[in-house]
Amino acid sequence: MNDELLAKRDEERMLLLAVAAGDRAAFTRLHDRFRPLVERYVRHQLVDAWQAEEVVQDVFLEIWQIAGRFDPAHSAIAWIRTIAQRRAIDRVRKSRADRDRDLRIGTRDADLVDHSSVERAESVLDRAELRRAVAALPGRQRDAVVLRHLVGMTGPEVAARLGVPVGTAKTRARDGVIALRRVMVP
Repeated sequence: MNDELLAKRDEERMLLLAVAAGDRAAFTRLHDRFRPLVERYVRHQLVDAWQAEEVVQDVFLEIWQIAGRFDPAHSAIAWIRTIAQRRAIDRVRKSRADRDRDLRIGTRDADLVDHSSVERAESVLDRAELRRAVAALPGRQRDAVVLRHLVGMTGPEVAARLGVPVGTAKTRARDGVIALRRVMVP
């Protein structure tokens, strides 16, 4: 390895050691340096952008919590990537288990009668009810819900459009969906 690469690797190790000592500024620098790498890796593993975003946040939370376990004899990048890989695999497994459970329950509870015309009529009524419920949301929640779930924007796109941090956009969308469930689900 060349001297420049060795110096960079040493700097990354020192950054992780500073994080282990509770240095918040070091964590911010580490986050800024490694977030793009973690995002690329996690997004490659997960299809859903919101799940990927949550996993990236979980990765950095775990790094903050367990940085003291980092062995400086190893590569900081490899250590961080291992955490990201483990978190992404856990999310994929959980998603599969959730999907399989939903399929089992759905198959078990399936009704053999064809209700398609009734379902179509209910769907039209549900859409009108949904429009009224969305219109009744507070403006910030309504904007986040519409952009995320009806327009289909990603979390970072919603945040950029609303001019707020990603976490704020995500919270507003989540709170809006929770409010909609309270109104829509009896």
